[in-house]
Amino acid sequence: MLCRLHFAPPAGALFPWLGPVRTLWPQPGALFAELERELRQEMERARQFMSSFEQLLGSGGGSAGRLSIAGDRAPGAGSDGFSVCQDVKDFAPEQLSVKVVGRKVVLVGQKETQSADEKGSFSYKYEVLKREWDVPEEVDAEALTCSLSAEGQLRIEAPKRALPAAPERNVPIQLAPAVAQVAADDSAERAKA
Repeated sequence: MLCRLHFAPPAGALFPWLGPVRTLWPQPGALFAELERELRQEMERARQFMSSFEQLLGSGGGSAGRLSIAGDRAPGAGSDGFSVCQDVKDFAPEQLSVKVVGRKVVLVGQKETQSADEKGSFSYKYEVLKREWDVPEEVDAEALTCSLSAEGQLRIEAPKRALPAAPERNVPIQLAPAVAQVAADDSAERAKA
């Protein structure tokens, strides 16, 4: 509600009897103090979320968001090869495809949902999930396997390539010129003695 003080000129030397001027807008200091308080609360909530997320990843339990990586390593080659786990519980197995394209593994999930209600309203929903992972050189991409758990976790794995056994061979030792000179001097001194 407005009163005559809202339309009055600012109080100063000309109008000392008016006192402080009231406006509809909040004081800038109060406004910024409120924004700062809300920002601090939001940052604290984000810190708590990241802390709990870090604990979840550290314990290895559950899936973190939509992508869960086996163990604490990044997707790629570990001591046992390549392994990733993707949450695909929103997709049926026939809606998923996994392809190896060069040195990449590509997962694509596509789903269409159509519905109509008794009032004649019609809705259509099309969802696409696409993920790509690089397959390291030391992993055998031809031996890639996929398995889908009852909980909707798709595990993509490939073993490391078996290194061929190297035949045994003798490696000759070559003497550098400085070492050859020292060896010649040692043999000359032994001959004098």
